[in-house]
Amino acid sequence: MDASSDRIAHVADILLGAAYADGTKHGSEEASLRKLLGELLGNESLPAELDARIRAFDPKTFDLAKAAAVFAGDPDDRKRKLLELVAAVSDADDVLDTQEDDYLVKVATAIGAARSAYADLVLEVEELRGALQEVRQPPPLPKR
Repeated sequence: MDASSDRIAHVADILLGAAYADGTKHGSEEASLRKLLGELLGNESLPAELDARIRAFDPKTFDLAKAAAVFAGDPDDRKRKLLELVAAVSDADDVLDTQEDDYLVKVATAIGAARSAYADLVLEVEELRGALQEVRQPPPLPKR
């Protein structure tokens, strides 16, 4: 595969977005991202260009729409694989976080993935929010 057709930089950017989705980047998330990319590339260490990209990543200037547009035309099974990678990076810190979940949904939406393609990868945050609203109110008093 020639360098112009390799989308690893876009994959790395989307995964870095996942590492920062909760507002912080834990060492475990970056280590997981680096290990994952290294294993998938078949290298113990990342190519220098990719390593530099990871070190220079700025979540404040990251454009998810631009990075995701590269994957919008992919078949559904490939979109699913990208979302699985996002979930793996998000899960690296072993903390359930609604912001990380929201990020996965944003990526899925940006690449045009059907909800059914990723529903098992996310918490049912909206359902949980509805449940909280319901249980935080006392039940109605019985009528006399």
